[in-house]
Amino acid sequence: MKFTPIIILAMASGLTAVPAIAAPHLASHRAVYDLELKSAKERGGIRGVDGRMVIEMEGSSCEGWSVQFRLVNDFQLSKGRNRLVDTRSSSWESGDGMQLQYVEDERVDSRQQDKVRLTVRRNNMSEKAIIKQSQPKPGSYTLPANTYFPIQHQKHLIEVAMAGQMRDKSIVYDGSNGKKTFQAISFIGKKKHLSIKDMKLKGNGKSLVDGINYWPVSISYFPTDDNKDSDVPAYQVSFVMFENGVAGNLVLDYGDFAMKGSLVQLDKLEQTPCRQ
Repeated sequence: MKFTPIIILAMASGLTAVPAIAAPHLASHRAVYDLELKSAKERGGIRGVDGRMVIEMEGSSCEGWSVQFRLVNDFQLSKGRNRLVDTRSSSWESGDGMQLQYVEDERVDSRQQDKVRLTVRRNNMSEKAIIKQSQPKPGSYTLPANTYFPIQHQKHLIEVAMAGQMRDKSIVYDGSNGKKTFQAISFIGKKKHLSIKDMKLKGNGKSLVDGINYWPVSISYFPTDDNKDSDVPAYQVSFVMFENGVAGNLVLDYGDFAMKGSLVQLDKLEQTPCRQ
């Protein structure tokens, strides 16, 4: 089961109408999360998890956004076995959401799995996007019109939250599953403020979350290629969404097991403002 920086992903039909508001200002930052097992069903065969996730996001709305992602999980399985899964990805998304570049490398117990490398382009949201994939095998595919890329969807959810709306339904694509898209149904809680004076948070980025507006968010992801509707999502993500794009503590629920991620370090990265 893959998890990429979508905490933070997003549809062709049922798009939320958002009143005109100031565009969200995303902050360049590096966030580190310690992962542990929250719950597990016996059929899943997982007894414990010791993991870490790192998300590094840099850029601006004019030069685009680059995201470096790494997720390392040591799964303790039944009968005393272990499995080490190391996933790394690098992506770039244009500020207008018209282009996406994605590269992924995954290793299981130090053995190389399939690599992913692709680019996506479109002229506007109302047109289909074209995927050009070079790995794991060459191919060309299309995405439905009005599909959101990860950063684009993140900004959209912040706009929805800032407008006081509590639900969104979008189609999202991040590149990690070839041409596969998901319908993301998001529920957004009431706006809150956080004071971190007593929080044990490493790094130089405490100012990025201290006193900043945030919303509790829960997103369920449903595959769009199923022939019939399903009431059970492929996976669910719950997290704290700050208005500058930082994600706080989170829960990743894959059905058979769920992991809890605690934000333990936050660093503020240099950010060049857009030129007028």
